[in-house]
Amino acid sequence: MDHDTKIRTENTETESEVKSAPKGTDNQLVRLIKTIVVNPEKGGHIDENIVKFQYYNSFNYSLLHQGQENVSLTLGITSSRRSEGKTLVASNLAVSLAMGSQKNTVLVDLHISNPRLHDVFGVAESPGLMEALNNGEIHVSRTLVDHLSILSAGRSPARQLSFSRPRPADSVPARFADGYSLGLDQLSSFRDVIYSLEQEFEFIIVDMPSMETEEVPVLYANQLNGLVVVIESGRTKQEDLDAMFHKVNERQVLGFVFNRFKQNQD
Repeated sequence: MDHDTKIRTENTETESEVKSAPKGTDNQLVRLIKTIVVNPEKGGHIDENIVKFQYYNSFNYSLLHQGQENVSLTLGITSSRRSEGKTLVASNLAVSLAMGSQKNTVLVDLHISNPRLHDVFGVAESPGLMEALNNGEIHVSRTLVDHLSILSAGRSPARQLSFSRPRPADSVPARFADGYSLGLDQLSSFRDVIYSLEQEFEFIIVDMPSMETEEVPVLYANQLNGLVVVIESGRTKQEDLDAMFHKVNERQVLGFVFNRFKQNQD
């Protein structure tokens, strides 16, 4: 990532740019190219309880065969219910893509209320996505895996309030009361973040909340190329998937990953 006009490391300055959306789009959106700030220090560790060879070696990509040099993809990893292994799948998918393709890959933490990726890869929690949505700069951290960077969730107002002195209940915005959620007013800024990352990274993996939560509006998924849905073997039910497809168009789902699947052993 050595593009001087768009990326800078900390302690150097670069102006943001404004570009129009690619030709052929219906509404010709004007999108802001945000400055990407790269932390020159790599993450201090990788949580081996999450990132394991047996996990990231499970992915096989026909799209990465020789002759597919220009492949790029922006994927959201979600599930119909909570706690079905989205972060595990997103982490190992990103590691697999970075190692297997040797292409620049970024893993984005969209779990605003309960982020984990900064702990998994030993990078700073803040500044991250929340700061990028508010002030324009995108701070990414390199990891111990070559070609893999992390855009942490950043510090949400809900967690900022938890570290400050107690406030009267009526002074706390409603969407902060039970954990912070992103709103539609931040959708255009999120679109700019994704668009800016796409200029510098071939693969963008977004670790998303489950579709049963209200942490992130469903319209955020429209800013991605598609979704991969995690299904926990023995737990996810057909009615869970039906409920999810009432929110998400089936054409947005590019595939499924079965997590905690137990093979019969002879």
